[in-house]
Amino acid sequence: MAPDETEEGRPFDVPDVQTFGAVYRMSVQTDARGAVLVAYTRDPETGSVTRSSLRIDWAGAAYIRRRLAGQ
Repeated sequence: MAPDETEEGRPFDVPDVQTFGAVYRMSVQTDARGAVLVAYTRDPETGSVTRSSLRIDWAGAAYIRRRLAGQ
């Protein structure tokens, strides 16, 4: 699946979304399709909180593990 396709293979517009601030809380849950990372950030200037959810497939999770292991 290309980065700009849905799971059904249809293209979609990639929104230009930026989250500012450091992650102060996050969780990872795994299932048969891979993992979901949920991260909460707080903007240091405004104090606004954002929640981001990222679906990571098994290939992406393996890549992250390799990078964290320094390979």
